[in-house]
Amino acid sequence: MARPSAPGFACAECGWTGAKWFGRCPECQAWGTVIERGAPTSAVAAASVPPSRAAKPITAHIAQDAAHRPSGIGEFDRVLGGGLVPGAAVLVSGEPGVGKSTLLLEVAARAARGGTRVLYVSGEESASQVRLRAERTGALDDELYLASETDLATVLGQVDAVRPGLLIVDSVQTVSSALSDGAPGQPAQVREVAATLIRVAKERGIPLLLVGHVTKDGSIAGPRVLEHLVDVVLSFDGDRQTALRFVRAMKNRFGPTDEAGCFEMTGDGIAEVPDPSGLFLSHSRTPVPGTCVTVTLEGAARCPSRCRRSWSTRARPTRAAS
Repeated sequence: MARPSAPGFACAECGWTGAKWFGRCPECQAWGTVIERGAPTSAVAAASVPPSRAAKPITAHIAQDAAHRPSGIGEFDRVLGGGLVPGAAVLVSGEPGVGKSTLLLEVAARAARGGTRVLYVSGEESASQVRLRAERTGALDDELYLASETDLATVLGQVDAVRPGLLIVDSVQTVSSALSDGAPGQPAQVREVAATLIRVAKERGIPLLLVGHVTKDGSIAGPRVLEHLVDVVLSFDGDRQTALRFVRAMKNRFGPTDEAGCFEMTGDGIAEVPDPSGLFLSHSRTPVPGTCVTVTLEGAARCPSRCRRSWSTRARPTRAAS
């Protein structure tokens, strides 16, 4: 007699399965990702399905360059490689309060003024809160549609009704799908929501901007597969003591990853800084003898000698050699 299937556990991050629950996955070392599931049944061989399109030699395929559409913000477009690509999925990550929503609201307003219908889906704030920010930053436009939703099916219904040319979801960790178990923000939910939105964006040729949360160490929260699904990964960071913000590309399938965009947070929103060096260099009409400009790096490094002690790269007073 066949033994009845016993309940098992699986990791929503890496797919590890086992008969015992662990608070930390033994495979990927992720905390809180092991959930209870039914034990896997006997394996069934997958039947082959005739392909809808036959494979062709790579030389027979026609190469097409990505058509970038400028968003209206020069610093943002330069980091993207020229602008937004139809059907591309862009993930924007950053610490709480750094200004991700303000930046994307400005991108949405610039695109709406250019004639593109934009759908901004806010899962963290109410529609009235986003409306107040848009009024303060001057981001009001009739082509900018706003919806406050946290259900994936409702978000897809809004896409069908509005038919936007640009879709912004803030954030992917707040949207949940009824087809996946767990609460919003868990790895299984994030994977399902992101995969569905990216599939819809690519099928309809809609640029998709997703906001992603970060963990304590600065990495993107959620499953690692989220960074593999999207086409572009942007990091939006800055010092809380200053108004400067920087956008850097960590992954870009349509452009370089060595560009950085500089912005400044003001009372009227976010503003571009085309020449960041002007913020740090004082201009004088008369040349001053003995003036020099240098670049310093603050951090920690290892001593090059065998002592292997850590020493700071900050400037320290040194004793003159006798």
